[in-house]
Amino acid sequence: MGWNLKSDRPIYAQLIEQIELMIVSGLYPPGAKLPSVRDLAADAAVNPNTMQRALSQLEADGLLYTQRTSGRYVTEDVERIMQTKRSLATGW
Repeated sequence: MGWNLKSDRPIYAQLIEQIELMIVSGLYPPGAKLPSVRDLAADAAVNPNTMQRALSQLEADGLLYTQRTSGRYVTEDVERIMQTKRSLATGW
């Protein structure tokens, strides 16, 4: 994955946008397990706490969910994913 982070905006907000793009583009399809927070943070070269904040926001937004002992997964709610896709397309 190519993380394209700039210093003009908060890093966690950019992480949220890029993970949303990965989900709507199908890189992480519905029901897919995400790598661990530490793995994602290392891949993006950010602090794990920053990645955790981004993932927690995506979970609050309904794009991700947590299985208690096995990690985070992309929602299987295709309509929720399409809603995110539309909002990204329109800039909302």
